[in-house]
Amino acid sequence: MTTVRKRRQYRRQERLLPYLLLAPALVLLAGMLYPFGLGLYYSLTSYWLQYPNRFRFVWFDNYVSLVSEPLFARAMQFTLGFTLVAVIVQVGLGLAVALFLHARIPGRNVIRALMLMPLMMPPVITALMWKIMMASTNGGILNYMLSFIGVDPINWFGSTQGAVVSVLIIDTWGNLPFVALVLLGGLQALPTEPYEAAQVDGASPVAMLRYLTLPLLSPFLVLVMTFRTMDSLRIFDVIYATTAGGPNDATTNLLFMAYQYSFQWYQMGKGMAQAVVLLLLVVIASYLLLRLWNRAAENAAQ
Repeated sequence: MTTVRKRRQYRRQERLLPYLLLAPALVLLAGMLYPFGLGLYYSLTSYWLQYPNRFRFVWFDNYVSLVSEPLFARAMQFTLGFTLVAVIVQVGLGLAVALFLHARIPGRNVIRALMLMPLMMPPVITALMWKIMMASTNGGILNYMLSFIGVDPINWFGSTQGAVVSVLIIDTWGNLPFVALVLLGGLQALPTEPYEAAQVDGASPVAMLRYLTLPLLSPFLVLVMTFRTMDSLRIFDVIYATTAGGPNDATTNLLFMAYQYSFQWYQMGKGMAQAVVLLLLVVIASYLLLRLWNRAAENAAQ
């Protein structure tokens, strides 16, 4: 009888084990779904932070009002345009840096270690550091250095174009090491046999890059494009610490606009509606890029 009980107890524990292993993930999922559900609920109401007990359901009125909101159109334009340019610049520069570090150059291990420094710094600290260096007078180190070659002081954050370029520079500096290191890992994982065969056939380095490296590296390229697209669509800390969406809303994206409506203008319902729109945008972009990643992985495996 004792043996039968032990077997039953063991089988019961075996049946419970998968649920116990899943428990932390389920708790984490619940912690993610609750704020999402609450935000979706508020987006259907006229909720104001000033009057938390006086709100009513307006259903999709908050979403409909976004269509006639000029700031929403400008924020959407900046969000999509900035994401496109940031991904192209960062992936392009990251690939160039990865190819440089993949070559046999002296001190490359030291360079790889130094490249980790931007990743160790909080984005807000990085943004404030660059804001000081980009001071509009010669007190900023960038304008001071440019003065030696006869360039007048640049008002980095005072003009619309300068502010957009400044945010792009800061975001690129902070995220370029991530892109470069992922692509460097991909380069080191590529098989050597195709390159040896190409060298025997007399292929040039440019031809090997075009017909071997880029096709084989395509899964890694799409992977970093996916991560950078998701992050660029919802960039907030750099904008908050440098331009605060200005000047003239030139650097206001959807996430910063949602923050303004929710916590500066206290219109939580409209702010959550904008956040939901941004979430849908991120999900759609991620889905399309992940499909592209699967296709690239299959082509690279053939």
